Amino acid sequence: MRKKTKFNYEVAKHLFDEGVATEDDSSYFRVNGGPEPIFISLPTSIVHRLFRLAQAYNIRQLRFLESNVKLVIGTYELPEFVKDLERLKKLVNDEVLHHYANTLLEAIKSEPGPSAKHIAVSTGDFYPGSA
Repeated sequence: MRKKTKFNYEVAKHLFDEGVATEDDSSYFRVNGGPEPIFISLPTSIVHRLFRLAQAYNIRQLRFLESNVKLVIGTYELPEFVKDLERLKKLVNDEVLHHYANTLLEAIKSEPGPSAKHIAVSTGDFYPGSA
């Protein structure tokens, strides 16, 4: 997540379109690397909250969760992403945020473990109707 790289069509289709059924206003994380991909749908308002809290507390990996973005968190960045989520849980006392963070962490830590995984992230529009 150090620089923005454009995905070619085949990569984007494989990572972001296949089997995803989300509402128009939701974002999702697709955890790849296990026996089957795990899809976690989050309300865009929660992803926006993660983004703003990351900016406020200077949490590096979560600051990339911008509005209307598709990105991949690779195996190299995943350990830092997990640490940043856990750090945010300690800093912020928010039951809703903790619920979604725990759901995401459980998916990442499931077999075969985070060292063999990567995550495709698609965020919704933080500011619908503005242009």
